[in-house]
Amino acid sequence: MNNDLKNKIEALLFGLGRPLSHAELAEMLEVSVEEIQAAAGEAGEGGIVIVDDGKILELRATASAAQAIEKARKEEMSRDIGRAGLEVLSAVLYRGPLSRSEIDFIRGVNSSQILRTLTMRGLLRRIPNPKDERSFLYEPTTDLLAQLGVTSLTELPEYATMRHELEKLEAAYKEKESASQS
Repeated sequence: MNNDLKNKIEALLFGLGRPLSHAELAEMLEVSVEEIQAAAGEAGEGGIVIVDDGKILELRATASAAQAIEKARKEEMSRDIGRAGLEVLSAVLYRGPLSRSEIDFIRGVNSSQILRTLTMRGLLRRIPNPKDERSFLYEPTTDLLAQLGVTSLTELPEYATMRHELEKLEAAYKEKESASQS
């Protein structure tokens, strides 16, 4: 019973991608908080464990797996972000915040991997999309602005001009789209 419950807890933590309180998990799984605590306390197998601070449960890598993850992260962080990274950063800086689909549209290719890399590096952050709770928007971090030597987006080279031109292009595109649908 507890192993099945532990598997469900792990699946929820993984699937939702965020820490959950004992009470939330108990409600979701229709069990008591005590059963959640007992299942979470079982020894971890494989590369992940459930970390329990007494109030919140979170999915984490085991100590042995954490070393492999850290090594992979260091290798990824040491690589140049390349042209794709610069394209995404430029789009987000001058036109953001943007959703992944908007970034894909601007670039003409899938940007999932580069967004993950830029987020891991602390250059972009994901925020909830107020227009669609199923998606996120990407915006620049203060670390990115600091690395660029600016304290505000408006200090970027030709920011106002670029922003205005991008808004005009977007309006023209939307007008053309609506005309072709009529």
